[in-house]
Amino acid sequence: MKGWRDCASAIVGVVLTLSFLALAARNVKVGELWVVLRSARWGWIAAMAAVSGADLVIRSVRWRLLLSRAPGRKAGLFLLFRLEAIGLAMNNVLFMRVGELARGFLAGRELGLPLATALSSVAVERALDVAALLALFCGASLALPGLVEARFLRGALLVLGACLLVLGVLAFAEEKLASGHPWEKTLRAWPRLHDLVSQLAAGASVLRGGGPAAAAAGLSLLLWGVDAGFYWFGARALGLGGIVDYPRAVLILSWAGAAAAVPTAPGGFGSFELAVQTILGRLGASPQQALGYALFSHMVGYIAVTLIGLAFLWRVGFSLGELKAALEREKAR
Repeated sequence: MKGWRDCASAIVGVVLTLSFLALAARNVKVGELWVVLRSARWGWIAAMAAVSGADLVIRSVRWRLLLSRAPGRKAGLFLLFRLEAIGLAMNNVLFMRVGELARGFLAGRELGLPLATALSSVAVERALDVAALLALFCGASLALPGLVEARFLRGALLVLGACLLVLGVLAFAEEKLASGHPWEKTLRAWPRLHDLVSQLAAGASVLRGGGPAAAAAGLSLLLWGVDAGFYWFGARALGLGGIVDYPRAVLILSWAGAAAAVPTAPGGFGSFELAVQTILGRLGASPQQALGYALFSHMVGYIAVTLIGLAFLWRVGFSLGELKAALEREKAR
């Protein structure tokens, strides 16, 4: 049964990828698209690759902060850098976005952590990412009046508020779940929900302190602020600097981030191209420029992160197939 579900998910992902690519390629002249791609300047490509490396460094520093109260061995920064790269690479090459589970599994193996503890820190990371990206999106939208519809801005503010509320509740929930507390008595009626909330609260407990909470928020904003530079550099690589300034690069990053939630083929192909092409078209680019920019940016980021991650996976003693099999055994427990 599980095999059929995985197969169905893969088919849906491929169909969506092909559909989105077809939509992105409409009205695009192939000859002019090739001219856009051929114009890429290598110096800016190196800068984009450097941003991908900086992204992994910041993620590693933030993850070490989130694990600072966890049991087990102290997390080394380079180890977490390797695991972050492996997780992103696996998301790029395997269906079902198993990269987050993979790095949680490997963190448990390398640091002597329970899998639930490692995965709870990963879940808190994702919540921080959503909050930071929405905050930057709202700031860029306000800096570019009229470019983003008011309903999208209101929706982003609403989701941002919900994320911050959830993080705040989880940060202080661990002590409320102590035996005998009213929260614990209420959740005891739903054991699975009780376990889930307990695990997430443990992952967010480091945010109870004002200093660590501010550091986690600052690192998250820095992470996505640096990532916006990737799209700013990409525009200059293709001669589109007159269209994409930094606030517009933040908007492109936000659209690309939203596209990542769509269940397409590994690496987000199709949804990324359509999302980025759509927003760049609204900024005044031609169909060829918009699609060329989307394809170029996607491939530079994809190749850099995937090669780094797969090289590190080999270094920790796993092939891609072996790690996937280990994850399947872990999920079957």
